[in-house]
Amino acid sequence: MTIGAVNRQDFHNSGLATVALPDRYQCTLDAIADSLSDAYADDNREVGDVRYFSDRIMDVWGINEHVRRLALAPQVLELLAQLFGRRPLPFQTLNFRSGTQQHLHSDATHFSSDPGGFVAAGWVALENITMDTGPVVYYPGSHALAGISMGNVSRPRGPHSEDVIKRALGAAGIIPHYGQIPRGHALIWVGDLVHGGASVLRPGATRHSQVTHYFFDKCRYWVPKLSSAGAVQWRDPRWIS
Repeated sequence: MTIGAVNRQDFHNSGLATVALPDRYQCTLDAIADSLSDAYADDNREVGDVRYFSDRIMDVWGINEHVRRLALAPQVLELLAQLFGRRPLPFQTLNFRSGTQQHLHSDATHFSSDPGGFVAAGWVALENITMDTGPVVYYPGSHALAGISMGNVSRPRGPHSEDVIKRALGAAGIIPHYGQIPRGHALIWVGDLVHGGASVLRPGATRHSQVTHYFFDKCRYWVPKLSSAGAVQWRDPRWIS
């Protein structure tokens, strides 16, 4: 089944899709980058519900209407509802001004669902993303690898080292892809998809972007990296609405 330009079977096989936001969001993209340009903090501070870091800002949606508007983009919410068969519930934003060069990981290590599989992320490019700027690097199909995908609440698994992840990817013959996408496009992926940040090849380059994380309704929510068998760390999210 094809939903807009996204084929449902292809999405579930690869764990990822690319979509374009409507042109009316162009002003929102500019407003996010402009309003946050001086907000990143080298001293890693927390103000209310917002956490400021040198390379990202977490959960600024509560005080920044532009960030909130992008997190609630109806086209993305409707697409996720059709792909997952449940209503998406956005609960976290991350805003970046540059490439993270982050190690390989999956989002489901940090937050997962019961029943499993109802976690997603949407990464929106606020400017054109190239190899010079350190795009997201991702591994299509990695969400299906039994050895590194997240366990359920009865058998939770903690985070895997990058070496373990790379060995599993190599054994499965899964090669990296890079999120070189135009401004106003979004990468949508499932929680177990392995991804990270590619090297920034042009020193000082910006890579303005926003990630929104989603749970889905009719689930319980928990934190695998803080859980063990018989001692599950449940989560009560603050919904973006």
